[in-house]
Amino acid sequence: MTKKTLFLLVVLKFCSFELNAQKDTTRSLDPSMDLYAKALKCIDSAQFKQAIPLLQQAVKKKPDFAQAYNKMAICKIQMKDYKGAEKDLEKSLKLAPDNQEAMKYWGRANFLNNHFDEAKKHYDESLKMNADDFELIYFIGELKEKGNDEKGAVGEYDKIIDLDGNYGPAYIRRGLIKLKQKKYKIAIDDLTKGINLMPAEKQEMEPYQKRAEARSETGDFKGCVADYTKVLEIDPENENALVYRAGAKINLNDNTSAIDDLNAAIKINSKNHVSYNFRGTAKGGLKQYVDALKDLDIAIKIKFDYASAFVNRAAIKYASKDKKGACADLAKADALGSEAALKLTEQYCK
Repeated sequence: MTKKTLFLLVVLKFCSFELNAQKDTTRSLDPSMDLYAKALKCIDSAQFKQAIPLLQQAVKKKPDFAQAYNKMAICKIQMKDYKGAEKDLEKSLKLAPDNQEAMKYWGRANFLNNHFDEAKKHYDESLKMNADDFELIYFIGELKEKGNDEKGAVGEYDKIIDLDGNYGPAYIRRGLIKLKQKKYKIAIDDLTKGINLMPAEKQEMEPYQKRAEARSETGDFKGCVADYTKVLEIDPENENALVYRAGAKINLNDNTSAIDDLNAAIKINSKNHVSYNFRGTAKGGLKQYVDALKDLDIAIKIKFDYASAFVNRAAIKYASKDKKGACADLAKADALGSEAALKLTEQYCK
């Protein structure tokens, strides 16, 4: 090694030492920022409870730290401590009256605490500060939905999508409204776009569950099964997903697998009349007529005015050569307002 090379190595080591020393000195000069940075890491990992003590220490060291109060409030909102969040945001706004984020989340805390007039007031003030805040416009859309103003809510979600076509939550909320309006194909399209735009770590059950409902209405039972399977990956004990995935499987003539789902659902809740109705129907599809009738009897015992179970029991009785019993069940279902029962009565009982 030459003297020149040795000199360069010494200089580099010295510079590295100086840089590290300078970094350490900076941290010691503003310990509140160190605490704030640690809290942000906790928030990013959804460790909201752990973030709060760090932020409390930060504001103790730096009492005018408005942003730390904001983050503390966000943590409390996640923990459903809405009153605590409102107090933190009030402190933040006293320190920085033009703090748009604080005003927005104060409205959010109001909304989640069912103080809708207060939420609107704070959202309106926040909107004056930043009219292009997508999250704020989304919150306003949710508030309009709460007030049964579906048209106004869709207008807010449209506004977000026009400004930024990659904002997944807006597609999902709009899709949920279209589902309520029975616009199933539009709902599926919006929910699909929203799901595809959401990061994998932020995926939730509701969009898949609601898309499954819409797909069932359009006869896309394979898609329905896929969506309920996704729900069950997130929550394996989801009774609703087990029951209605089984219903979709029955429509696909996959009765054995449907029965497996319904057995699991009945273990979770043995009082659900729909589970017994579907399991009886699946067993009927496998020509297990005696067991099928037992399940349908249970469904009707749990819910005496269950028209669908009377229709399905009639089908099993007819397949078992009990025409009289089948027609009696169809008459009961017809009296309960079943259109299917009326058609079947005209076809098989007259």
